[in-house]
Amino acid sequence: MRKKIGVLFRKTQKTAYTFERLKACKHCHTYHVLWDTHCEECGREYQPIRKLSASVTRRYVQTRFLLMVLFVCLAILCAKSLPQILIAGGVGILLLALFYWMQKKYGSYERDAQFLPFLSQEQDAIKKSLVHHLEEIGADVKAERYKDAYEKIREIGHFIHSDTIKIRKIMFLNHFILRKDMELELETVTPSTYDKDFVEYLREVIKVQPSLVKKSVLDYARRYKAYILLQENGEQLMGQIAGAALRMRPYIDQYQDLIIEFIDFIPRDRFLRLAKLVHTHRHEGWELLYAATKRRVDAQFAFDPDFAGIS
Repeated sequence: MRKKIGVLFRKTQKTAYTFERLKACKHCHTYHVLWDTHCEECGREYQPIRKLSASVTRRYVQTRFLLMVLFVCLAILCAKSLPQILIAGGVGILLLALFYWMQKKYGSYERDAQFLPFLSQEQDAIKKSLVHHLEEIGADVKAERYKDAYEKIREIGHFIHSDTIKIRKIMFLNHFILRKDMELELETVTPSTYDKDFVEYLREVIKVQPSLVKKSVLDYARRYKAYILLQENGEQLMGQIAGAALRMRPYIDQYQDLIIEFIDFIPRDRFLRLAKLVHTHRHEGWELLYAATKRRVDAQFAFDPDFAGIS
């Protein structure tokens, strides 16, 4: 059996948008998604990608401004009389002032509009940097630095959502002793196909943070129920998953069949919540659930004072 280790994960950055995790070195034209603040190649400080994009847009604006100045100068040089020079100069100053005012008023919209094309243009450089991070993770695994490997792949996972990344995350997570105070993930590591290591991880997560069991995990359990039941204590795990679905009424409605099937394996504290709920809402489409709950209460908790009056 694999020996598990106790770890303390570094806090992951909370961002409104994924792209905000990207940092760039303008000198080396490389990107970074980890926690380092300075480029490993040149030592310069990383810049937020939004700031880099804004500087590119600013150069475009400056280029247009210089072209307009050049156009005004040419117009003045081509003038053949003083009135023409004055008109060309006056119109030129007016155009430059108008351009400056529009940039002040609408420049932020232009920066936003240019940002997506900039991201598309930088895709290859970003992918290259992510591949470099994956190579670092490979080196960490060889050196058995599983905590470092997980923390790095957790950041990469914000950009790559493939099963390969999810399964590698799970492999690393299964090396750790899980605790209630840890910043764990479950939905973001749920693979699209059955994976034994994920089920092992799910078994441990549900013990310490059952609130992480949400729709995607419940769908996974329903889809691969037959495989999960083949595992050691598979019925108990399905009961724990069904018990976790009792947190929200919409889940009870949607996964009523799963709850009924594994009602005998739902932990006592969760089953007590279920018994109270179905006693109150027995006529709201929960007739079958009420009957299954009553059967277990009568069989196992008939003399339990906590269940008195709710059978």
